[in-house]
Amino acid sequence: MNAVRGGLQPAGGLKAAATLQWIVATTIAVVLANLAVEILFFAVMGCALLVVLPFVGGVIGGFPVGVSQWLVLRRFPGSTAWIVATTVGFALAWTIGAILLAAMLAISGDGADWMTFLAFALPTPIIGLAQARVMRRWTARTSVWIVASTIAWTAFVAIHIFAPRSLGAVDVVAAALVSRIAGYAITSSVGATLLGGVAAGTISGAAASAILRSGHPATSELERS
Repeated sequence: MNAVRGGLQPAGGLKAAATLQWIVATTIAVVLANLAVEILFFAVMGCALLVVLPFVGGVIGGFPVGVSQWLVLRRFPGSTAWIVATTVGFALAWTIGAILLAAMLAISGDGADWMTFLAFALPTPIIGLAQARVMRRWTARTSVWIVASTIAWTAFVAIHIFAPRSLGAVDVVAAALVSRIAGYAITSSVGATLLGGVAAGTISGAAASAILRSGHPATSELERS
């Protein structure tokens, strides 16, 4: 085993099966988070949700992503901290994104898509930085993870902003579900979330597979899962 900053560097890496689990888990997590936000907005809190959405939305998104990815990483030492790091990273990124967007709107007021994209894409490195504090127990290549995570969640934001109706059939199904709960007809953006989750999960899953290499027996068990 190789010591890495006082921790252990995992052996092998995530094989195809575990990488696929990462992609599926991440995608399911963001879809469930989107549905939760839509149900809270349309069926429970209404416009009042907008007041706390920057923080609450980050927690609602970050916690399930953290848990889902932890299910793949759970055999690594200290991996439960991944859940906390991911939740905190998402909450900070969402909050800063909302502040940036408000500042941009105050300056220009046109509300262009590129403005929303920049506001929420710029803070995405925070997610990888938070997670890197956990990952450094297993590898010294955390800078690669921060870059990959940033690319992954920037892609997610881009799909949501520039292709919000990319999977219309999925939107129809999700809208029907939320409409039944809310009691009136609504529209949904779950399709874009699904596509964005696949993109973010693929990029980050491939990066995790490449980064987590050699040194800890937990990886051999992970590879068989």
